[in-house]
Amino acid sequence: MPNLITISIGLFLIILTGWTVTTYFIKKDSQKIIREELSNLFDSCKKFFLSLKNLIGILISTSISPEERERTPMEKTVSKKDEQILNVVQSINEIKEQPVEVTHEEDDDDDALASFSPEVVEVINEEEEKVA
Repeated sequence: MPNLITISIGLFLIILTGWTVTTYFIKKDSQKIIREELSNLFDSCKKFFLSLKNLIGILISTSISPEERERTPMEKTVSKKDEQILNVVQSINEIKEQPVEVTHEEDDDDDALASFSPEVVEVINEEEEKVA
């Protein structure tokens, strides 16, 4: 039975190829359409075999036990990136854990006011005195 299916598929492909070649050379107006369809078929086949290769790779990598499996260069790169991210997060946590000392010094020369013009500073000081 498998022989009959194989022979039928092979015969179909040979007939289809012959029919395509003769139509391509005999009917000049259909050459562009045939080229486009053949390129579509070729692209589809490339995608199919690439997907098949990726599927086989995934199945192989998941069926092998973790002890036997070696890390691929891509996994090593991703792992290094994860480590870098974790290091940044740890250093941020260390910074957050440090005590913050807040000192309130009542200086007339406030740092925030230093960027304003002297006239504006005078108006702000006057308003502060009115409120106090």
